Amino acid sequence: MINNEILQTKDDIEDDFKIIQVNFFEDIEQDDIRKTKWLLNKYTDLIDVIKNYEYSLQQLENGMAAYDLLSAEGSVAKRVSGQELTADVTANAVILKDQRHINYKFYQFITNNVKFAINNMRDKHEGLISKLLFLDGMKYLKAQQYMKNGYRSDIPSISETTFADKRRRAIANIANSLKINRTLDFVTIDYGRGRNKEGEVGLRMPEVN
Repeated sequence: MINNEILQTKDDIEDDFKIIQVNFFEDIEQDDIRKTKWLLNKYTDLIDVIKNYEYSLQQLENGMAAYDLLSAEGSVAKRVSGQELTADVTANAVILKDQRHINYKFYQFITNNVKFAINNMRDKHEGLISKLLFLDGMKYLKAQQYMKNGYRSDIPSISETTFADKRRRAIANIANSLKINRTLDFVTIDYGRGRNKEGEVGLRMPEVN
């Protein structure tokens, strides 16, 4: 389970509340908004993992031995198993390969759903803002300036205030899409012992049986 969220700030909580206010969907709750924002902020990280896995497969196709790949990923394997891989390299290689492939397909499922939700927005401003902020990983102020300057001839420029409002509406729309297709079912908020009082958001990972 991926759950390395930092503590929610007052600004985060206020932003979640403002998104709820502009939300038109009755079944979208504040936790859904929080999960969606977490997932959007993780999108580029998940894409990096996907690309790294595809690169490792390419290396195997180019003749890199399975043992060499395992050695190169020793720290990853150790985190998966919790112990050194000394007893059975072949068996551990299979387990690591299976788990990584399951994670790879899972990340593809998650990122494809996020991308679909963004690419199918009806409002052109909301779609472009979401692309800049979440798919491209652009900083807020830079994206805001981009929209203000009107670099796209087919999309009129907007003010900072309108940008902020469109961003909130976009997140609400994405949350609705991700809830409908059940993507948010894989995003959890853990309120267990040792967690902060707001709970920690994470991604429920599939496991090799």
